[in-house]
Amino acid sequence: MKRNLLLLIPLLISFMACKKAADAVGGGTASTNPVTTVDGYSSDHIHNLNLVYFIPSDLDTLPGYQKRLSDLMLWGQKYYKDEMARNGYADKTFGLFTSPTKGVKITVIRGTKPKSSYPYSGGNGAVAQEINAYFTAHPAENTSAHTLVIIPRYEFKADGTPSGGPFYGTGKWCYALDYEGMDIKNLGKTDADGKRFSVWFGGMMHELGHGLNLPHNCQKVSENETLGMALMWAGNGTLGISKTFLTATDAAILNVNQIFNKDDKPRYGTVKASISKIHANYNASKAAIIVSGKFTSDTKVNSVVYYNDPNVNNEGIGVNHDYNATTWESKAIGTDSFYVEMPIAELKYKDGNPYELKVKLVHDNGNVTETIYNYEFVNGIPVLKFSSRDELSKTGWNVINVSSQETSDEDGKSANLIDGVINTYWHSQYSGTTATYPHSFTVDMAAAKQVTGISITQRNGLQRAVKDLEILYSTDGTNFVSAGSFVLANVNGAQYINLPSPQTIRYYKIIAKSSYDGQPFAALSEVGAY
Repeated sequence: MKRNLLLLIPLLISFMACKKAADAVGGGTASTNPVTTVDGYSSDHIHNLNLVYFIPSDLDTLPGYQKRLSDLMLWGQKYYKDEMARNGYADKTFGLFTSPTKGVKITVIRGTKPKSSYPYSGGNGAVAQEINAYFTAHPAENTSAHTLVIIPRYEFKADGTPSGGPFYGTGKWCYALDYEGMDIKNLGKTDADGKRFSVWFGGMMHELGHGLNLPHNCQKVSENETLGMALMWAGNGTLGISKTFLTATDAAILNVNQIFNKDDKPRYGTVKASISKIHANYNASKAAIIVSGKFTSDTKVNSVVYYNDPNVNNEGIGVNHDYNATTWESKAIGTDSFYVEMPIAELKYKDGNPYELKVKLVHDNGNVTETIYNYEFVNGIPVLKFSSRDELSKTGWNVINVSSQETSDEDGKSANLIDGVINTYWHSQYSGTTATYPHSFTVDMAAAKQVTGISITQRNGLQRAVKDLEILYSTDGTNFVSAGSFVLANVNGAQYINLPSPQTIRYYKIIAKSSYDGQPFAALSEVGAY
């Protein structure tokens, strides 16, 4: 698949960085409560966190690792449980296999290569490959999609700071470091040992959050005093020393997590969902951004969460640039609606910092689907231009006369342009022969309709975004009239382009003439008419 390659410079917080990548998937095995393992551990969850101690061939386990890590994981399990309860979700935390005499079940896997083969940067792939091979040979050891891999430290720096292999989240897997000072006795201490422990243990709980499907996000302005530091922001430097918490958004996502539920309900299956309408405005009397809308989904939506992610000092967008996203959560209204009020006093950054608003549907099967919109502040007031128009129904429509489409290496077929799903898209051909600009396609609306304008949505995430284009329209599909040339904004969400005057037409044609990344490829998510 042709994609933009972005060089991500990690935001370092307390000497560690986080990244989200493709899931390393594990599968659970169905059982009945309580679940007991052959080696004497039990759990009231069917699906439990896979806890792996991975040892490079030139290292060994560190002294007391079983008790030290058991104590820490049980503390972490209770921490997550208490935070879930504070957010209104009683008796919810991640499952662990435990024994009254042995502590937490830790699967020890000895690597086939030395530590140099499992470096911090990129070493997770080699580690995961060997763990997955072990799980294939020992399927009973793999009880969920979520795995925490702990690797003993490789060395100590001159100042006593340990260093080692991978320490981040990748999909539903996460990686952390063990060293001799990873001991519950250091929790809450403010001396050098205590502060070092807070960084590494807080980091472990932070990366575990990633492995449990949590993105970065930070506390609201008012929560600084009342709740302290959000774990998924810089909580890896405060946990155990000062107030550190899970946001309401974190809790809503964890509520549907596989290992936070004691049933064997299928989770993480494919979801087809889209936001069909959205309305956003600034209410001056409430000093709040108000967002409401409608969604369609083939899987129940429990909550809707809203990430306001500022691009501070042009730090960029996406993974590792989202630590300062301020979030809200609301319950789905009925089966298809949402509404939220977000006071702007809770946002730390305003003028000069463009925002992405990521609206995420939290599905009952554990998946989260995302649609991104853009806004900015001008003179301290949010300017929101992404509200939906009332578009014509696309029933019976067809996309015809497509210059090219990619159907071999990915699902980039032109029919995706009118399927109403924001996360599907048309992509120009690149397998075999690479199609180059201009790219074009025609939409047949099946019958003549009164049209005021055309809506166009860039591919969600802005990969292969189209810049310059021309719109033409026709009554017979043969003779076309140009409505003009336009420049699409490089933003997420629908963009609305008015025709010079309302027209009765059956066909409209898009000719894409250039891209934002300078490459020959093009992609669009949706087109429509209003």
